[in-house]
Formats: sequence, structure tokens, C-alpha cells
Amino acid sequence: MKIGIIVLSHEKFAEELVNTAFSIVGTKHMVEGISVMSELNLSSLCDKIKQKMVDMKVEYMILLTDMLGGTPCNVSLMLCQSLNNIFVVSGVNLYMLITAITAREQIDDINKYVEKVISSGRNSIINVKEKFVKKLNSNK
Repeated sequence: MKIGIIVLSHEKFAEELVNTAFSIVGTKHMVEGISVMSELNLSSLCDKIKQKMVDMKVEYMILLTDMLGGTPCNVSLMLCQSLNNIFVVSGVNLYMLITAITAREQIDDINKYVEKVISSGRNSIINVKEKFVKKLNSNK
């Protein structure tokens, strides 16, 4: 199963998040960051995403967006309504992206893959002090 990954965000967050992930897991194919600049119109953005899908030659595409309700997410939602092979997840973080990159080689069911990506991102958001500092203090 060939899965392409596109991170979409306001300004340059997407490109930098992809670069950061690559510094950890190495450069990977079929992973792109698209920065949504204020002067880019919705039609151009849709066309850019569709072209990336064509260029990647993938069976499925997961679009990871920075925030629910923002332009990157709204454009992604428009695309997934007309294309059944696109999945959209909002609230992207580094852990979620790294999981998206590494898990696509391990999971052969697209729905299980998307759920793993979501759960990894969600599970990486924690109150660090509550989780670790109290535990360290109780071990003294």
C-alpha cells in the first residue's frame, strides 16, 4: 500500500516540521510540506495538493493539517469529499508525523494506519510534570 503524506499549515510550519522529521528519521519519499501563505487562493492550493498526489503516484494520501477550521484543513476537507482515497487529520505534531512516516511500511490497512497516526499524536500530548516529575519525586 503506497501512502503519500502531505503536511499543510499556515506559513512555514509544514515545511519546517517535515525537515525536522527528516533530521530524525532520514529523508523519506512521498512526504511533502505545503505552506499556506496568505496570498495563496483556495483553488491554487487544491490544484497544488492534487498535483502532489499525481507526482507521488500513491494509492492513498493522508493530509496532516495544523489546526481544525483553518484554511489548510478546510481545503483538505473539500478535497476528501470528492476523492475517497484522501484522509485528513488535524492537529499535526512531530510525533504524529514521524509515526505517519514510519507506520506506513508496517500497517496494510489504511483505516488502522490513520487511527495509529491519530492516536500517536494524541498520546504524545501530556502534562510532562504530572507524568514524570511526580513519579521521580515518589521514587526518592
